[in-house]
Amino acid sequence: MSINKIFSNNFKERFMAITDGVFAIAMTILVLEIAVPTLSDITSGAVLMDYILEYLLPSILIYFISFYLVYNFWETNVLLFNFKKIKHSILILNMFTIATACLIPFATGFLFKFYYYTEVNILFSLLILIISLLYLIMFILLVRNNFKEYFNRKNEIKAEIKKTYDSYEDGIELDNLKLYIKGTILTLFYILLSPVIISGISLILAFFSPLLSVLSFMLILILRFFIIIRRENKDNLADIELSDDEKEFIENVKKGLYGE
Repeated sequence: MSINKIFSNNFKERFMAITDGVFAIAMTILVLEIAVPTLSDITSGAVLMDYILEYLLPSILIYFISFYLVYNFWETNVLLFNFKKIKHSILILNMFTIATACLIPFATGFLFKFYYYTEVNILFSLLILIISLLYLIMFILLVRNNFKEYFNRKNEIKAEIKKTYDSYEDGIELDNLKLYIKGTILTLFYILLSPVIISGISLILAFFSPLLSVLSFMLILILRFFIIIRRENKDNLADIELSDDEKEFIENVKKGLYGE
């Protein structure tokens, strides 16, 4: 093993360690944003009941939704950093993405107090949309850097997939990305795309119903579940020649999505 390889692995491990720490702190801070009333604020049982119904219960619901969103972004980060070739520009983009994700507790604090205001829900939805788009962009850049040979072998791989599933075609089609590869990559793409779609829906709902805007984020968990259930068998495509690094990446992503 070369010195560069050792340095690169060590740097990646330390980078992931600080990333885990940042997300752990962000998830912990979320619960601290829930305000506890003082004795002087609660003057009667009726006032306490109003506090529970109007503030505490909605805040706990919003807390669990925000907690899952932060967890989802952490899990996305772990899956993406299974890629072997990670350029310095990707690290910078990732740190900017994490810094943006750290604003979730701040935005959640606003929701705790003003969840019934359209403007606050727009702010929260827009923040989640930006973070989701940044992760999707990072995914596309990582795929382009790590699977360049597949851009030249697109037709061959497409034919292999079509042969396996008769008329079924499996692939990603974007303006700047034409990739036909193992189904695992497409599954990861769908999972990264789901929070983009849901946050867009939440942004629209904020203009009509702030409550539905917040609750719509629960669809990310539901959508992720159905994507994994629907895609699990389709990830087992016929073997196509892969390098050791590529095989390791795909296996690690499978474990992250489906467990051991």
